[in-house]
This record gives sequence, C-alpha cells and structure tokens, in this order.
Amino acid sequence: MAPYDALELQVIDQKGYEYIRAREGVPIDDELVRFLRRTHAYELGWVKVDGAKYIRYERIASVAIRRGLEEESGAAALGSDESPTS
Repeated sequence: MAPYDALELQVIDQKGYEYIRAREGVPIDDELVRFLRRTHAYELGWVKVDGAKYIRYERIASVAIRRGLEEESGAAALGSDESPTS
C-alpha cells in the first residue's frame, strides 16, 4: 500500500492517537482547514476516525498533520484505546 496523509488526533483521557485520513482528492492541508472550521464532514458533534469509531469533537485535545503514514505500520491501530495483544 502507498503511504497516506492523515490528521492525527490526541483525545482527552486516551493513550495514543486516532487518525482521520485525507479524503480522496483533498489535500491534507485543506482537510485540516475543514476540521478546524467544522465544515463538510465535521459539522456534527461526532468525528469519524479510522475504522468504525467516532469521537466527540469536544474530547479532542489537539490535531496535527501526519504525512506518509504506512498502512501496515500499526500507527492507527496503536492509536486507539485498545491495547495490542502479545
């Protein structure tokens, strides 16, 4: 898989990070502007992150752009509040 860009979210009271991939055809910088202005997919009180998970907007402590994430790196998986199994 090709590397992808995403918004990296730090969530209050949660270890690790959650990720929102840039939508197809939308530069990650524009996705960040949409997120900060709460337009398009970010108008509601819940934000969809990678996987089938939703986070309440007010629980997000910080957001950053991460470029070149790898699908198999496990970054998104370890960003959730679930512990990896040994």
